[in-house]
Amino acid sequence: MSSMQRDMQQSDLFGAPEELPDGLIYRPEFLTHDEESALLAAIAPLPLREARFREYFARRRVAHFHREDLTPPDDDGGADSFTSGPLPPFLAQLRDTVAARLDVPAADFVHALISEYRPGTPIGWHRDKPAYGIVVGVSLAGWGRMRFRPYAAQDARHTLSLDLAPRSLYVMRDAIRWQWQHSMLPTKTLRYSITLRTEAAPNPPPAQPTQRF
Repeated sequence: MSSMQRDMQQSDLFGAPEELPDGLIYRPEFLTHDEESALLAAIAPLPLREARFREYFARRRVAHFHREDLTPPDDDGGADSFTSGPLPPFLAQLRDTVAARLDVPAADFVHALISEYRPGTPIGWHRDKPAYGIVVGVSLAGWGRMRFRPYAAQDARHTLSLDLAPRSLYVMRDAIRWQWQHSMLPTKTLRYSITLRTEAAPNPPPAQPTQRF
Protein backbone atom coordinates (compact mmCIF):
# COMPACT_ATOMS: atom_id res chain seq x y z
CA MET A 1 0.00 0.00 0.00
CA SER A 2 1.42 3.38 -0.99
CA SER A 3 1.70 6.27 1.49
CA MET A 4 -1.11 8.03 -0.39
CA GLN A 5 -3.40 5.04 -0.04
CA ARG A 6 -2.48 4.66 3.65
CA ASP A 7 -3.18 8.33 4.33
CA MET A 8 -6.45 8.03 2.44
CA GLN A 9 -7.49 5.04 4.52
CA GLN A 10 -6.55 6.57 7.86
CA SER A 11 -7.62 10.18 7.42
CA ASP A 12 -10.74 9.90 5.27
CA LEU A 13 -12.64 7.30 7.24
CA PHE A 14 -15.67 8.92 8.73
CA GLY A 15 -18.48 7.07 10.45
CA ALA A 16 -16.76 3.78 9.58
CA PRO A 17 -15.79 0.90 11.88
CA GLU A 18 -12.58 1.55 13.80
CA GLU A 19 -10.94 -1.58 12.41
CA LEU A 20 -11.23 -2.34 8.72
CA PRO A 21 -10.02 -5.40 6.81
CA ASP A 22 -6.77 -4.94 4.95
CA GLY A 23 -7.27 -3.30 1.57
CA LEU A 24 -10.61 -1.60 2.31
CA ILE A 25 -10.53 2.16 1.79
CA TYR A 26 -13.47 4.52 2.30
CA ARG A 27 -13.59 8.23 1.57
CA PRO A 28 -16.73 10.34 2.15
CA GLU A 29 -17.29 13.46 0.04
CA PHE A 30 -15.09 12.16 -2.77
CA LEU A 31 -17.35 14.11 -5.12
CA THR A 32 -18.81 17.59 -4.78
CA HIS A 33 -22.55 18.16 -4.97
CA ASP A 34 -22.12 19.64 -8.46
CA GLU A 35 -20.10 16.63 -9.63
CA GLU A 36 -22.74 14.28 -8.28
CA SER A 37 -25.51 16.21 -10.05
CA ALA A 38 -23.58 16.11 -13.33
CA LEU A 39 -23.09 12.35 -13.08
CA LEU A 40 -26.77 11.74 -12.31
CA ALA A 41 -27.77 13.90 -15.28
CA ALA A 42 -25.44 11.90 -17.54
CA ILE A 43 -26.84 8.58 -16.26
CA ALA A 44 -30.50 9.57 -16.71
CA PRO A 45 -30.71 8.98 -20.51
CA LEU A 46 -28.73 5.71 -20.50
CA PRO A 47 -30.61 2.53 -21.56
CA LEU A 48 -30.35 0.65 -18.25
CA ARG A 49 -31.49 -2.98 -18.30
CA GLU A 50 -32.33 -5.56 -15.66
CA ALA A 51 -29.24 -7.17 -14.15
CA ARG A 52 -29.06 -10.89 -14.83
CA PHE A 53 -27.33 -13.66 -12.88
CA ARG A 54 -27.50 -17.02 -14.63
CA GLU A 55 -31.23 -17.59 -15.25
CA TYR A 56 -32.34 -14.99 -12.68
CA PHE A 57 -32.94 -11.28 -13.01
CA ALA A 58 -32.03 -8.95 -10.15
CA ARG A 59 -34.16 -6.02 -9.03
CA ARG A 60 -31.56 -3.47 -10.10
CA ARG A 61 -30.97 -2.01 -13.55
CA VAL A 62 -27.48 -1.70 -14.96
CA ALA A 63 -25.28 -0.58 -17.83
CA HIS A 64 -21.89 -2.22 -18.51
CA PHE A 65 -18.94 -0.70 -20.33
CA HIS A 66 -15.89 -2.84 -21.14
CA ARG A 67 -12.54 -1.84 -22.51
CA GLU A 68 -12.82 -2.32 -26.26
CA ASP A 69 -9.96 -4.82 -26.61
CA LEU A 70 -11.34 -7.22 -23.98
CA THR A 71 -14.06 -9.85 -24.15
CA PRO A 72 -16.58 -9.48 -21.30
CA PRO A 73 -16.41 -12.38 -18.83
CA ASP A 74 -19.51 -14.55 -18.94
CA ASP A 75 -18.76 -17.31 -16.45
CA ASP A 76 -21.94 -16.59 -14.50
CA GLY A 77 -24.25 -16.96 -17.46
CA GLY A 78 -24.48 -13.39 -18.66
CA ALA A 79 -24.55 -11.00 -15.71
CA ASP A 80 -22.15 -8.64 -17.47
CA SER A 81 -21.62 -10.35 -20.82
CA PHE A 82 -23.35 -7.51 -22.67
CA THR A 83 -21.91 -4.06 -23.23
CA SER A 84 -23.66 -0.73 -23.51
CA GLY A 85 -21.06 0.58 -25.94
CA PRO A 86 -17.80 2.51 -25.60
CA LEU A 87 -17.00 4.23 -22.33
CA PRO A 88 -18.86 7.58 -22.26
CA PRO A 89 -16.75 10.69 -21.68
CA PHE A 90 -18.25 11.30 -18.23
CA LEU A 91 -17.17 7.83 -17.08
CA ALA A 92 -13.74 8.22 -18.64
CA GLN A 93 -13.27 11.44 -16.69
CA LEU A 94 -14.33 9.76 -13.43
CA ARG A 95 -12.04 6.81 -14.16
CA ASP A 96 -9.10 9.16 -14.72
CA THR A 97 -9.81 10.98 -11.46
CA VAL A 98 -10.01 7.73 -9.49
CA ALA A 99 -6.89 6.33 -11.17
CA ALA A 100 -4.87 9.43 -10.29
CA ARG A 101 -6.07 9.35 -6.69
CA LEU A 102 -5.05 5.71 -6.28
CA ASP A 103 -1.77 5.91 -8.25
CA VAL A 104 -3.11 3.33 -10.72
CA PRO A 105 -2.80 3.75 -14.51
CA ALA A 106 -6.17 4.67 -15.99
CA ALA A 107 -5.70 2.01 -18.69
CA ASP A 108 -5.76 -0.67 -15.97
CA PHE A 109 -9.50 -0.06 -15.48
CA VAL A 110 -11.22 -2.38 -17.93
CA HIS A 111 -14.83 -2.36 -16.74
CA ALA A 112 -17.34 0.24 -15.62
CA LEU A 113 -20.76 -0.60 -14.21
CA ILE A 114 -23.64 1.75 -13.52
CA SER A 115 -26.30 0.36 -11.19
CA GLU A 116 -29.71 1.73 -10.25
CA TYR A 117 -31.01 0.54 -6.87
CA ARG A 118 -34.70 1.11 -6.47
CA PRO A 119 -36.04 1.16 -2.88
CA GLY A 120 -35.90 -2.30 -1.36
CA THR A 121 -33.19 -3.61 -3.69
CA PRO A 122 -30.57 -5.87 -2.03
CA ILE A 123 -27.47 -7.69 -3.28
CA GLY A 124 -26.62 -11.07 -1.80
CA TRP A 125 -23.25 -12.28 -0.54
CA HIS A 126 -20.64 -12.59 -3.28
CA ARG A 127 -17.14 -11.83 -4.46
CA ASP A 128 -16.46 -10.02 -7.73
CA LYS A 129 -15.28 -12.17 -10.62
CA PRO A 130 -11.63 -13.28 -10.53
CA ALA A 131 -11.10 -11.69 -13.94
CA TYR A 132 -11.12 -8.32 -12.14
CA GLY A 133 -8.59 -6.95 -9.66
CA ILE A 134 -9.16 -3.67 -7.80
CA VAL A 135 -12.82 -2.74 -7.34
CA VAL A 136 -13.84 0.89 -6.79
CA GLY A 137 -17.36 2.10 -6.04
CA VAL A 138 -18.80 5.63 -6.11
CA SER A 139 -22.21 6.21 -4.48
CA LEU A 140 -24.78 8.66 -5.83
CA ALA A 141 -28.14 10.01 -4.61
CA GLY A 142 -29.10 7.63 -1.78
CA TRP A 143 -27.34 5.89 1.08
CA GLY A 144 -26.29 2.25 1.01
CA ARG A 145 -25.17 -0.18 3.69
CA MET A 146 -22.44 -2.57 2.57
CA ARG A 147 -21.59 -5.65 4.62
CA PHE A 148 -18.38 -7.66 4.66
CA ARG A 149 -17.44 -11.04 6.10
CA PRO A 150 -14.50 -13.42 5.67
CA TYR A 151 -15.25 -15.77 2.80
CA ALA A 152 -15.15 -18.84 5.02
CA ALA A 153 -17.42 -17.32 7.70
CA GLN A 154 -21.15 -17.93 7.44
CA ASP A 155 -22.62 -16.28 10.54
CA ALA A 156 -23.41 -12.73 11.61
CA ARG A 157 -20.72 -12.62 14.32
CA HIS A 158 -18.10 -12.07 11.63
CA THR A 159 -20.02 -9.39 9.71
CA LEU A 160 -18.80 -5.80 9.42
CA SER A 161 -21.06 -3.03 8.07
CA LEU A 162 -20.07 0.18 6.32
CA ASP A 163 -22.54 2.97 5.47
CA LEU A 164 -21.89 4.37 1.99
CA ALA A 165 -22.83 8.05 1.90
CA PRO A 166 -23.82 9.85 -1.29
CA ARG A 167 -20.71 11.15 -3.12
CA SER A 168 -18.46 8.71 -1.25
CA LEU A 169 -15.88 6.30 -2.66
CA TYR A 170 -14.75 2.87 -1.50
CA VAL A 171 -11.89 0.71 -2.72
CA MET A 172 -11.47 -3.06 -2.38
CA ARG A 173 -8.03 -4.53 -3.05
CA ASP A 174 -5.67 -7.08 -1.49
CA ALA A 175 -7.20 -9.12 1.38
CA ILE A 176 -10.66 -7.50 1.32
CA ARG A 177 -10.89 -8.28 -2.38
CA TRP A 178 -9.85 -11.92 -2.34
CA GLN A 179 -10.48 -13.26 1.18
CA TRP A 180 -13.77 -11.54 1.97
CA GLN A 181 -17.23 -11.42 0.44
CA HIS A 182 -19.69 -8.54 0.53
CA SER A 183 -23.38 -7.76 0.16
CA MET A 184 -25.74 -4.79 0.17
CA LEU A 185 -28.75 -4.46 2.44
CA PRO A 186 -32.03 -3.35 0.80
CA THR A 187 -31.91 0.33 -0.04
CA LYS A 188 -34.42 2.71 1.52
CA THR A 189 -34.35 5.33 -1.23
CA LEU A 190 -33.35 5.46 -4.88
CA ARG A 191 -29.60 5.06 -5.18
CA TYR A 192 -27.08 4.84 -8.00
CA SER A 193 -23.55 3.53 -7.97
CA ILE A 194 -20.67 3.53 -10.41
CA THR A 195 -18.28 0.59 -10.10
CA LEU A 196 -14.86 0.63 -11.76
CA ARG A 197 -12.74 -2.53 -11.98
CA THR A 198 -9.17 -3.18 -13.07
CA GLU A 199 -8.02 -6.30 -14.83
CA ALA A 200 -6.66 -8.90 -12.41
CA ALA A 201 -2.91 -9.33 -12.33
CA PRO A 202 -1.77 -12.47 -14.19
CA ASN A 203 0.13 -13.70 -11.14
CA PRO A 204 -1.36 -12.04 -8.04
CA PRO A 205 0.73 -12.20 -4.84
CA PRO A 206 -0.14 -14.89 -2.27
CA ALA A 207 -3.05 -13.91 -0.07
CA GLN A 208 -2.20 -12.81 3.45
CA PRO A 209 -4.06 -14.04 6.54
CA THR A 210 -7.42 -12.38 7.04
CA GLN A 211 -7.28 -9.53 9.55
CA ARG A 212 -9.37 -10.23 12.65
CA PHE A 213 -11.72 -7.65 14.15
